[in-house]
Amino acid sequence: MSTNINIQVFFVLFITLITNNLQGKQSLYNKTVVVFSFIDKTKENNNLNKIHKNLTSLGVDVVNYIDLVNTNTSTEVKENLTEYFKNREIKNILLYNEENQEISFFTPNYILNKNTTPYKTIKGDSVLLRLKEDLLKNPAKQKTFLYSPKPEVIKKTKVKPFNKILLKPNLKNQKIGIIKTHEIDSQFDLVKVEKKEDYRFYYSSGINYFITFYVGTESFLNKTYGVVGLEENSNQEMLILVLEHTATRNKLFYFNKKTKTETELLKEFLSN
Repeated sequence: MSTNINIQVFFVLFITLITNNLQGKQSLYNKTVVVFSFIDKTKENNNLNKIHKNLTSLGVDVVNYIDLVNTNTSTEVKENLTEYFKNREIKNILLYNEENQEISFFTPNYILNKNTTPYKTIKGDSVLLRLKEDLLKNPAKQKTFLYSPKPEVIKKTKVKPFNKILLKPNLKNQKIGIIKTHEIDSQFDLVKVEKKEDYRFYYSSGINYFITFYVGTESFLNKTYGVVGLEENSNQEMLILVLEHTATRNKLFYFNKKTKTETELLKEFLSN
């Protein structure tokens, strides 16, 4: 009888410990990065100041802000952002979607996998007010009392050093690797391939160049990759084509601010 009671007590304590650990890891008051998506980019600064004021007044420890589009730029950017968040001991990703009138809380794994399920979601009009009401219903001890007076936006991230290809090379009679199939008429040898982190796989298969696409704000792409021709302070979304040599990993960047789809941008690039 005594043994059974001890086992039950141990089980209850074990479950309580696990629950408390999970709640601690997923506390809304832990260090947080806000990933934002605004309808009107011309109001970005005002929106960020408003959100920052509201969140910090509620005790949410916001370390940085970053535009949603910049979290999808490339695999390398995603990995480096994740590493940065790890070093800063970030526990929460708060996704603020103005168009959907929604706030969702994720673990940092969200950056690498956008299909990650949020552990908390708040929807509806005046979503910041709803968040405030929710936090007041479930008060918790603040983790910090010293907040940045202004929102600190992540404007760039580290990437591996590379040299730029300044002039478009002669691509005729060259195998060009590409992940997606694009329905275009082309005299070039486009080879659909699987995504590989080690480009030596392509080079050993006779593929000398690889084409991919980056997306981000003009400012983020300019500061992260040094793309000439993009404005340093523009928060407008931009699509760029990246031609990369599979052996040297040197890169050529091509863009047209009026072109919004990968297929059209690829068609323009190959025809010019």
